[in-house]
Amino acid sequence: MTTGNDCNRIYNKIYLKGVKAYGYIGYLPEENVLGQWFEVDAALWVDFEKSTYSDEIEHTVNYISCIRKIENLIQTNKFKLIERLAGAIADSLLEDPQIAEVEIKVIKHPPIANFLGSVAVEIGRSRHQVTSVNPKSIDTKIDTKDVTKLEALPESPPSAIPETQKAIINPQSSIAATSKIISIHTDGACSKNPGPGGWGVVIHFADGSTKELGGGIRETTNNQMELQGAIAALEFLAGQPQSAPVDLYTDSKYVLDGITKWIKGWKKNGWKTKDNKPVKNQEFWQQLDPLNTSNIRWHWVEGHSGDPDNERCDAIARSYTAKFF
Repeated sequence: MTTGNDCNRIYNKIYLKGVKAYGYIGYLPEENVLGQWFEVDAALWVDFEKSTYSDEIEHTVNYISCIRKIENLIQTNKFKLIERLAGAIADSLLEDPQIAEVEIKVIKHPPIANFLGSVAVEIGRSRHQVTSVNPKSIDTKIDTKDVTKLEALPESPPSAIPETQKAIINPQSSIAATSKIISIHTDGACSKNPGPGGWGVVIHFADGSTKELGGGIRETTNNQMELQGAIAALEFLAGQPQSAPVDLYTDSKYVLDGITKWIKGWKKNGWKTKDNKPVKNQEFWQQLDPLNTSNIRWHWVEGHSGDPDNERCDAIARSYTAKFF
């Protein structure tokens, strides 16, 4: 138990750990366009002594509503600073009259070149501070107990992606590399076709973490970018210590049918179609073929149908396409 600001009352703590949501908060342009995962830990000072006897929810804090508040703030705001997000979360939670003080820690994985670590901000705030601080005024005096701490968390080992691939997005690389991969989504995009294009990959791990990859080419086609997304995904998978099956989802029937049906005939016919014409995008297929193993379970998902991972891949691909304009 911890004594709160009111010396006549004893407060207990409720901890919310690992609250995750995807948002577009950040100072870097890539953060505003691509977004990233945020993780929040919160400690709530609450007088829930009555609930230890009554077993009634009204005598404590409904932590489900607290979790939803945190998720909503991350998903709906476009703050420039992670410090601002931490403050907004603190103020929102303190709207509950049963919460006297909070400690908030927000963690993000910014898309900084050659940086595979994390950045965290930690803030403590009490109800007295919320009522005395005007958040819109930079001249407002803030209680000295409201301390914001910025820390760089330990770096993780480099990813297995070859150096020739450009602009890899690593929202959760520090934990992803040690967990089993359970699913992969890929997508490609191209403007004018042929023209500038991009590809995106979303990888989900058994521990709930997510890794994203992306890149682009100035002059390409949509099919080439669909293939490149699959190639990048399987190159990453090949560098992981994993033998368990993985489900890979693509919205390209060209990629799906090519790798599961047509490629055997192409190879048997010297990389020519049944009409004896050279296989289009042969160099891409020849990269993808040796990466495809019996552990890959290929699936087709309809594009732009609301599948969140497919939509995310598309957003990554389009963001890299836009870099060439």
